[in-house]
Amino acid sequence: MRQVCVNERREIVVVEVPDPTVPPGYALVRNAYSLISSGTELGITQQQSSVLRQRVGLVRKFTSSVQRDGLSATMARVRKRFQQPNATLRARGYSSAGVVIQLGEGIEDLRVGDMVACGGGSANHAEVVAVPRNLIARVPPEVSLRDASFTTLGAIAMQGVRRAQVTFGEKVVVTGMGLVGQLVSQLLKVAGCQVIAVDLLEERLRLARELGATHTINAGQEDPVAAAYRIAGDHGVDAVILCAATSSDVPVNQAFAMCRERGRVVIVGDVGMGLERTHFYNKELDLLMSRSYGPGRYDTEYEELGLDYPIGYVRWTENRNMEEFLRLLSSGEVKVEPLVAGEYAIEDAPRAYADLAQNQRAVVATVFKYDSPTPDAKATPILRLRATAETKKSGALRVAVIGAGSFATGNHLPNLRSFGDCQLVAVANSTGVKARQIAQEFKADYCTTDYREILADPNVDAVVIATRHNLHHQITIEAAAKGKHVFVEKPMALTEAEAQGVCQAVTEAGVLLSVGFNRRFAPLVVKLKGLLDEHPFPKTITYRVNAGWLPPDHWLLDPAVGGGRIIGEGCHFFDLLYFLVGAEPVRITATQMRPLAGDRKDDANMSINLQFADGSLGHILYTVVGQADLSKERIEVFTGGRAFVLDDFTSLSAYGIKGLPASWSDPGDKGVSTLLRHFCDAALGKGELQVTAKDGLRATVCAVRALESARTGATIGLA
Repeated sequence: MRQVCVNERREIVVVEVPDPTVPPGYALVRNAYSLISSGTELGITQQQSSVLRQRVGLVRKFTSSVQRDGLSATMARVRKRFQQPNATLRARGYSSAGVVIQLGEGIEDLRVGDMVACGGGSANHAEVVAVPRNLIARVPPEVSLRDASFTTLGAIAMQGVRRAQVTFGEKVVVTGMGLVGQLVSQLLKVAGCQVIAVDLLEERLRLARELGATHTINAGQEDPVAAAYRIAGDHGVDAVILCAATSSDVPVNQAFAMCRERGRVVIVGDVGMGLERTHFYNKELDLLMSRSYGPGRYDTEYEELGLDYPIGYVRWTENRNMEEFLRLLSSGEVKVEPLVAGEYAIEDAPRAYADLAQNQRAVVATVFKYDSPTPDAKATPILRLRATAETKKSGALRVAVIGAGSFATGNHLPNLRSFGDCQLVAVANSTGVKARQIAQEFKADYCTTDYREILADPNVDAVVIATRHNLHHQITIEAAAKGKHVFVEKPMALTEAEAQGVCQAVTEAGVLLSVGFNRRFAPLVVKLKGLLDEHPFPKTITYRVNAGWLPPDHWLLDPAVGGGRIIGEGCHFFDLLYFLVGAEPVRITATQMRPLAGDRKDDANMSINLQFADGSLGHILYTVVGQADLSKERIEVFTGGRAFVLDDFTSLSAYGIKGLPASWSDPGDKGVSTLLRHFCDAALGKGELQVTAKDGLRATVCAVRALESARTGATIGLA
């Protein structure tokens, strides 16, 4: 399918990408129209200040890294970062309408063939979109799909009006008569208000009058504050809704000046916020922000998981706002047809944006029109980038990568490209734009949004699974059943039952499986292991992890998706302790720091003690309340009258060993490439597998039972 994107030079491009798949709770919609949100989408060329802030942040991060780890290690990280591909394509658009062509599991109130309006980050300018149920509203038969493509912007306008809490007969100023301002003006009229439209452009004010604005003020020709008082009387207006897009502080302070005592000012647009206190304080005004479409916006559980808010507690969610806007279109109380100044085919997207940028004074709304959607049209989740698949290199391992996140694109894909005996066949990613981009970057034969296309491909010998954690065990089991060797990123699974299921599936299929426990292969860990094996005494090991904070909505902290910090990342440290000790862990005890009042609810501050079969002891201190300038990982080993300190894989110090250097250094290689190389060698029959499904099971069991011990206060057996 074709999709509109912006590249790294902020140019509009139309690219061919695979159709999206339809997850549970989503519907697949073939678009008929999508609306360009001119204020938001043209802003992609006006982001210099944010770019500057990012660069200042990078300088600070670089300086901190040099102070902590030294220049050599820091430069090695920088070189590696610049070798990673840039995320050059970004999908555009968030308001569309079309016909449902496929329903995901769990959707029972829609049918294939229904006409629907779509909103949110999935409702792109694309021929086919996959949209979660709570961002879909059924279109009444009286409303055209072109008009319905305005629904998202209509919901934004409606939420701004609701925030103003207007009542019948109030005088309300709307500043900024672009697309959202025109919709706000009409909605205020429906609510029984007298609308005073303010703008610098006479063309837009004329349109506002045609659509029902009671009064208009040209702010370029007269003082809008004085004009507002002339219209409203000496007391001022009841409310002001700011829909302008400007960095200037003037509109918000003019709004304060226009209002009566205890009036309301609602900010819908992106305006300057240098607030002047005098009117704001003296009149005891309410300043309100309107956040997009309404309650539910930016709430993952509402938007992606489909958990609705009870209507008795939240009357107007973003979905209900969408439905109400469509009702108003159906009744004719709101009109969007006069707002459309241009209609373009999707292949003409560059011209559409250029025309819009050149004629912003005259153009309020522009839409893309797609080929007539038909409910029987099937999605195509695969895109071949080469006319025919390359001939297999002699003796090469044919590999596909499932999941093109930052770790895979920064590590596994560059490493596979550097292996002369490996051939990248395909890349799978849930987002078609990224799947194509990464597949092109690394010269894969094809890309897909459905990993099952890869598993069904007889030309694939092995897969690298680098998706979010909750999908690891499922995809691994399916891959094993198809006879593919599997390299799966950690954790192998989120529960003991899932991990055992993976082990059983791999054994029954007779395929190889390795898990991404790369720290075993870090050069200084290999050196440390060799020194420990020279004198195999029981060991006491302390492993301190200064993990750092994550925002509360990070997917890793979601138990159902990432598993949490201990399962999602802690598995690394359990595996490395086992590797250094060389004996099975038999018991585990863990305690957890209670969250403080107002804490971020990141429950990963844990002290974990392990006992091993040979008498060794291991202690993991995992904390997220430390300071980023301190190294992340530090290991201290005490054994047989000797001691070793490994600091962040950059330095290893030895104590009590005669005739050897006291320390060794490394740029900080954590063994990612070496581990993948070992897996490929094993799949090619060139060596033994170094990390197996058994290691993945052991680490998962340790993590799960550590959490159980912290919860119950008991010592838990691991046998």
